[in-house]
Amino acid sequence: MNVNDTIRLLIVHDSRDEAERLISMLNNAGRTTRAQHVESEEGLIKLLQEQVWDIMIAHSSAQSVDAGSAIRQIKRLNKDVPVILLTDQEGSQSVVEGLKLGAADVVLLDQDQHLLLVMQRELENRSNRKDKRQSERQFKEAERRSQLLLDSSRDGIAYVQDGMYLYANQSYAENFGYDDKDDIECMPVIDMVADDDHDAVKRFLKSFNLKGDEAESCEFSFRGLKEDGSSSSLKVEVANALFEEEFCIQFLIKASKGNSVELEAELEKVKSQDSVTGLYNRAYVTEQLELEVSRAVANETSSSLYYIEIDKLFEVVQEKIGVAGTDVVVIDIANCIQACCESGQTLARFSDDSFMLLAPGKNADAALVQAEKIRQDINDHIIDVDGITIQTTVTIGVALVNETTTNPGAIIDQSLRACESYHRAHDDEGNSVNLFESEATDDEPTVDIAKMVQAALDNNNFTLLFQPIISLRGSEDGFYEVLLRMKGEADGEDISPNSFLASADQIGATTKIDRWVILESIKVLSKHRAKGAKTRMLINISRQSLCDSTLLPWLGVAFKAAKLPADSIVFQMSETDITNHLNDAKAFFEGLAALKCLTSISNFGCSLNPFNTLQHASPDFIKVHGSFTLDIQNNDESPETLSKLISDLLELDKLTIVPFVENASVLSSLWQTGVHYIQGHYLQAPSADMTYDFNMEE
Repeated sequence: MNVNDTIRLLIVHDSRDEAERLISMLNNAGRTTRAQHVESEEGLIKLLQEQVWDIMIAHSSAQSVDAGSAIRQIKRLNKDVPVILLTDQEGSQSVVEGLKLGAADVVLLDQDQHLLLVMQRELENRSNRKDKRQSERQFKEAERRSQLLLDSSRDGIAYVQDGMYLYANQSYAENFGYDDKDDIECMPVIDMVADDDHDAVKRFLKSFNLKGDEAESCEFSFRGLKEDGSSSSLKVEVANALFEEEFCIQFLIKASKGNSVELEAELEKVKSQDSVTGLYNRAYVTEQLELEVSRAVANETSSSLYYIEIDKLFEVVQEKIGVAGTDVVVIDIANCIQACCESGQTLARFSDDSFMLLAPGKNADAALVQAEKIRQDINDHIIDVDGITIQTTVTIGVALVNETTTNPGAIIDQSLRACESYHRAHDDEGNSVNLFESEATDDEPTVDIAKMVQAALDNNNFTLLFQPIISLRGSEDGFYEVLLRMKGEADGEDISPNSFLASADQIGATTKIDRWVILESIKVLSKHRAKGAKTRMLINISRQSLCDSTLLPWLGVAFKAAKLPADSIVFQMSETDITNHLNDAKAFFEGLAALKCLTSISNFGCSLNPFNTLQHASPDFIKVHGSFTLDIQNNDESPETLSKLISDLLELDKLTIVPFVENASVLSSLWQTGVHYIQGHYLQAPSADMTYDFNMEE
C-alpha cells in the first residue's frame, strides 16, 4: 500500500478522545485516514458489510466491543481486515493472548512509533494478499479461456498419461468417429489404433517418453481405429505437456484447412491489428514483450520499450478539429513514428492517445537516442486536417528489459511511470523523453529542502498554477484553485508542496509562503478580472497562518490596495487543521466573514465526526476528501457513502466540491449525489494560465 493512500480505519476503543488522538497521530505522521469509531458489535457488523476497510485498531480491554468478538465477526464475514490490539499490560502474556485471538499483533498503549511500523507492515501484507487474490482470479480466468479454446478448437487435441486418454476435445473424438468426446476419456490409446500399427505405436510412445521433459514435438502416423470398426490414416503431432497439473503427452491432429488458409491468415491479421492506424494492437505488442522478456532472461540481452503519448490529444487537438479529425492526427503520427522504426522493432497502438515501440537489442543510451529522434520528428511535423494545420508533441517514457526482468507487466508500468513522472514534475507539460529510474535508496544523498525553501524565498523561486473548479448545476461562477510549486535547482523540475512544506515549517517560513501566494494571486486575479471576467480564486491556508493573529489585518490592507472585492477570494483550510485548532479556526472564520471573504474546508469527511467541525467553523464551500471519488473510480465502490455525505451537507446549505475527477464514467454518479462543483485532471490539469472556457460546461 502506498504511503500516500488513504487508510480506511476502524477504531474499537471506549474513549472517543483516544480514538481522536490516534487519528491525529496518523495525520501528523503523514498517513491520511478515513476512520470510524466502533461503539457496538451491531455497528461493527453493519460497517463491515457496507464498506471496505483496510485495518482495525482495537483496545484489548474495550467494553463497548469485545476484541475477541470483533475478530470473530471479521472472520465470520470473511473480511480481510487485520486487527492490531492495543494493551496497557506489559510482558509477553498479553501478546500471546492477543495472537491466540487472531490479532495480527499486539502493541503497548502510547507506543506510537511501534504502532506505525506494525500498521505499515500489515497494510503491505494486506496489499500483497489482495494482489495474490487478483492473480489467482486472473489465473483461473486464463484456465477457463484455455479450456474453452481446447473444447472449441477445430484441431483434434488429446492428452495422454500412462497410455490412457486424460482428455480429448470434440474434434479429436470426431476423427475416430465418436459423437461424444466423453466416450473416449480413460480409454487406452492402443484401443483406438488399428491392429497392424499396435507395435509401431507402442515403440514410438516408449521412445518418446524416454526423451523426458526437454523433448521437442514430433510427428508420427498410424491408422486410427474408429468406433464402427473402420480405420483411416492419421498424422499426429506429439509433445510433452502439462494438463491439470499432471505431466502428460499431447496429441494434436491438425484440421484440414483446404481453401480456408487465406481466410485464417486474414483473421489472424485482424486479431492483432489496430483498426484505425493499421499498426499492431495492444495485445500483440504485449505478447511480443513476453517473448522478449524470456529471451532477455535466457540470453542476458538488453532491449527497450517506449511508451509514446500524444500530448493533450483530447484537451487541445480534439477540441480544435473534432473526433474525426483526431483520427487523422493519430494516423499521421503513427506514420511518423513508423518512419523512425528500425528493422525488427514492433510498433503498436497502445491506447487512444498512445503507442508502444518494442526495440530488441537497444540499450539505454541507444534507446534514448532513438526516442529523442522520434520526439524531434513529431515536434517538427505539420499535420493538415481539411485545411487546418496541427502541430503536436509527444512525451516518451523508456523502460529497459534485461536479465533481471521477470514480469512484462512491470516493464509496461515502468514506461508509463517514466512518462507520468515527467508530467508531474513539469505541471503536465510534455514534449520530452524520460528514462525510468527506480526510486532513490536511503544510501543516496538527499537534498537539503530547507535550504532550497529559504533560497526560493530569497530569490522569488516560487510559481503558481491554476486548476478550474466546474459547476455541475449551471452556475456561471468561474473558480480556479491556486496551487503552489517551488522551482527546482539542478534539473529545473518544479517541486510540489508535499515535498517542501514540512521543511518550510521547520524554518518558520510557512506564513511567509502563504502571504506570497496571497499577494501573487491577488495580482493575477486583478489583471484577469480587469478583462471583464468574474473569476474567483480558491487559496489554501496553512495551519500556521490559521493560527497567525496578524494575518486578518494584513488581508484587509492587501484587498484595499488591490481594489479587489473580498468575495473574489475563497480561503480554504483542511479539516484536520481546523479540528486541531478549533479556537483559532473559529476566530479566523469570523474575521474572514467580517472582511466579506468566502471560506472553504478541504479534505472533509474523514474524521470520526466531521460535522462537529462545522459547529466551530461555518464555511461557504466544503470540498470532500478525494478518497471518496477515487474509491468510486478505482475500486468500483458504490457512491452511497459519498451521496450520504453530500446529502447531509446540502441540508446545511453548504456548497460542495468533489475533487479528483479523473474520468467521464464517474460524472453520472456525481450528478446524482447533488454535488455543486467538480475538479480534476479529466476537466483540466493544473496550468500556468487561466484560460479554461467555463461557458463550454453550460
